[in-house]
Amino acid sequence: MHVERVRGDYVAPEIIDLEDGSGCLFRIHEDDISEDGVKPLADLLTEQAQHWAPRPPGSPLGPVIPVKWERVPAPNDRLAIGVKDRPGSVTYLVDPSLLSQRAADYLSRLDTERSPYWQRVPKGYHDDNGAE
Repeated sequence: MHVERVRGDYVAPEIIDLEDGSGCLFRIHEDDISEDGVKPLADLLTEQAQHWAPRPPGSPLGPVIPVKWERVPAPNDRLAIGVKDRPGSVTYLVDPSLLSQRAADYLSRLDTERSPYWQRVPKGYHDDNGAE
């Protein structure tokens, strides 16, 4: 998973599926993500992606899983970013210094809209399929 900090005229956050199927690119404007937020967010999304895979072509869509990006002040640097992945929801927790409320709201909507196209997978799924 990749995070790009976009400069210049404002553009809303985007999630772009990479053509080779290796992941996604999160494009977030510099007004919405700090320089210090890019690497931790990319690392978190990469780790979280190990629990999910695209649904096979032609398979029915899955349920809508509410995804929420919450801005929560971190008690220390180690906890500046995290995720709660539950059966009926996914909540990303991000220190407000890393991501704007506008981006958090937008990413919540984008991820929720994309959720029926993804499925949860067991630990080791990506290793066994050579996706890594």
